[in-house]
Amino acid sequence: MFHAIVIWQTRRSTAEMYREAIVDIASELIGSPSIKYVSGSPELGQSPETGFDCSGFVGFVLREAGLYIPDYTGQDGVTRPIRHCNELWDSYGVTVHDGLHDTGDLIFFSRRGIMPTHIGILLDKEVYVHAPGKDGTNVTVKEIRAEAIDPKPGYRQLYLRNPIGFKSPTLPIDNPTYRQHQMPV
Repeated sequence: MFHAIVIWQTRRSTAEMYREAIVDIASELIGSPSIKYVSGSPELGQSPETGFDCSGFVGFVLREAGLYIPDYTGQDGVTRPIRHCNELWDSYGVTVHDGLHDTGDLIFFSRRGIMPTHIGILLDKEVYVHAPGKDGTNVTVKEIRAEAIDPKPGYRQLYLRNPIGFKSPTLPIDNPTYRQHQMPV
């Protein structure tokens, strides 16, 4: 019994080290330029020098913290690097119930309640850091506030309020299988 507790605490420490690294790196980037996401130009929006869009910011922070981000296979069957927040929502991290989110977790939003359209990183349980994804803005800290989503007429609404959910990139697990993203680089 004691042996199992020691192993769990060791893995928890590793996860906590990643969480701290995620928060430290994200905090250092506050004030960096933010730019609008440009569909079809995945190379843009991923640099503190040229600017971040929301998913480029999160991907940069996770990679700098030493976490592996797997490729994404789209509905078209093409495998490519994850580059949009809905791809992170679909295939990265472990879902965390509202109220159980913690420092270093990812926070997701939806503009019209149809799919994830924005992402940030929790600095603590009440604030997050994000790249607003608008030209002329900067990476900034924002308070988490529950807000109703205005549905898009003619579409099936999937989410009623923002934030739509949280995912953890740093949970300790035994023998990761499909969760390859939880292995250090």
